[in-house]
Amino acid sequence: MDYLWFVILSGYALCVAESIFSLTSKQPAPRRWMIFPLALAFAAHTAWLVDRGISLDRCPIAGTEEMFAFLSWALVVAYLVAWKWSHVLALKAFIFPIVLVIATIAAVAPQSDATPAIKGPLQSFLFPIHAGLILIAYSAFFIAFGAGLMYLIQERELRLKRFGTFFYRLPSLDTCDSISFKSMAVGFIMLTLGIAAGMGWQRIRDGHYWHGDPMEIFSAITWLIYLALIQSRRSSGWAGRTAALASIVGFMIVIFSLVGVRFLGTLHPFS
Repeated sequence: MDYLWFVILSGYALCVAESIFSLTSKQPAPRRWMIFPLALAFAAHTAWLVDRGISLDRCPIAGTEEMFAFLSWALVVAYLVAWKWSHVLALKAFIFPIVLVIATIAAVAPQSDATPAIKGPLQSFLFPIHAGLILIAYSAFFIAFGAGLMYLIQERELRLKRFGTFFYRLPSLDTCDSISFKSMAVGFIMLTLGIAAGMGWQRIRDGHYWHGDPMEIFSAITWLIYLALIQSRRSSGWAGRTAALASIVGFMIVIFSLVGVRFLGTLHPFS
């Protein structure tokens, strides 16, 4: 394991511990100091991706190690964007455990220097756009999942009239729902663009837009699920608990498309 991964995982582990402590404890956590582990881990994470890309002379997004490394990095970026917009600190407790798990998978995955079979400048341009946009979309869906969990927990606290520590640490139901919807909308746009770039890349590579392999199928299923969810929210005001549950179902589909389809076989070189 690269020494940078020790820095990355240690920093993210501290973020997980601090965020859970802040969410469950009545005592305020030293948030001012906890920015340093996050900054150090994120800087090391960025440095690993840059060094990997320079050493291989390509976008570091092919293979299990690089895919999960990029996804965990993109999820941190997505969290920072969501926090900057909403200022909801509690979201960190629902996102950074996922970041830590994904980064750990990247750290322990077998290292591979294999380069995808890419011919010509257009394929070299389309492949990282395709893979990168889809992984960025998945990170946005993870944010929606975290917001959906916050919504369900807060709703339960209100329904049972249990105004404990969780109640005062979590944002309002409207804020949770707003974060979830905006994250899903951004993720859906990124996924649409990523799928379109992938179809163009496949067409140039072998003359086919669609192969029907498991990853393509589950990407299409994910796209249809979020399309239906967003359309339902816009046309019939479908929100609240139902939308929160739907974001969790979408999250499970994404996880299966990342992990489960590997055992079914895929043509995708970045998996």
